[in-house]
Amino acid sequence: MTLLPAHLILICVLVIYPFFVWFLFRRVWVSDGRIRSLFLKLSLSLASILFLFGGFEFYFYNHVAVSDGFGQTKMHQNWRERYGSVPSNSLGFRDQEQVQSGKPDLYIVGDSFTAGHGINNYQDRYANILETDLQKQWDLILLAKGGWGTSKQLEAYSDISKQRDEQGGALIWQYFINDIEESGAALGITRPPIYLAAPRYLNPIVDNYHFANFLWWGVARTAYAREMGQQYLAYLQKCYSNEKVWRHHRQQLQQVIELQHRSDVSSMEETPSGRKLIVIVYPNLKDIATTRAMSDKVADFFDRQGVSVVNMADLLSGFSPKDITVNALDGHANEMVNQLLAEHLYKTFFRPSDYQK
Repeated sequence: MTLLPAHLILICVLVIYPFFVWFLFRRVWVSDGRIRSLFLKLSLSLASILFLFGGFEFYFYNHVAVSDGFGQTKMHQNWRERYGSVPSNSLGFRDQEQVQSGKPDLYIVGDSFTAGHGINNYQDRYANILETDLQKQWDLILLAKGGWGTSKQLEAYSDISKQRDEQGGALIWQYFINDIEESGAALGITRPPIYLAAPRYLNPIVDNYHFANFLWWGVARTAYAREMGQQYLAYLQKCYSNEKVWRHHRQQLQQVIELQHRSDVSSMEETPSGRKLIVIVYPNLKDIATTRAMSDKVADFFDRQGVSVVNMADLLSGFSPKDITVNALDGHANEMVNQLLAEHLYKTFFRPSDYQK
């Protein structure tokens, strides 16, 4: 990893400081006294702190690569550079290059859950596991990035699908309950802050040094995470219970349903129905019991219109959050959940009798 300017500054301090202390107390301030003795002890204590900090910084910078749910920490930055952006295709997605071999198209569209947030090996994502289960008899077109909402997913699908002639195949659409944020914003409901910035006087350290960043976020999460989580949950509940917001959001979801009838989202001209639509709906995996009312509302909307739905709240009932999430700081689905989902998709929707392989 390339050294940052902040690290060069730290290295210079660690090199120069011992010589400065030696020069000060051996060449300049040589007369004994209580004040000199006190400052000497303080200087040596500061040297110990600096070298200890430098050692921890070296370790965290080079060896700690752990994802967090919002991607705000330095250790998540490490994870993204080492795992989260590998591989990267020419379209900017975390996957191999897309191919068009004449096999049926398997579109999988989603957000960070589908992109594999927190999954070190991209082959452990449900999309890639399903592709392997299908013995690569489909052309996988994975369109997913962290932070994408429904409108961005529709845009990406429209852009890519227009470039391909295949009208059959299957479309798997992954939904997370925060996708309603766009509709909430359109109707004037403001999302509460989810970022805990360090005080201005700490920013130069917290924003530039991995160990300091780890300490700050550890303190911040302990002190404020519960309160911020409750505020955000209340905000989502307000969006889902607001009839105007829900009506606006239903219009977006209706566009998803129409994708199984036409090749793009900009034309109202329908083509023969041939693309199977499967929708995966995720609640908050850290609190399924509280948030499944929201995910159930979305799942029921699709189900009532004859769309095949995988309600993850049902599939993961009985599991504890620590068993299904990436880690304590990241509420995304872990490898076990991706494996479980891929197996469910294959057994439920991709039997040989359903599709010609």
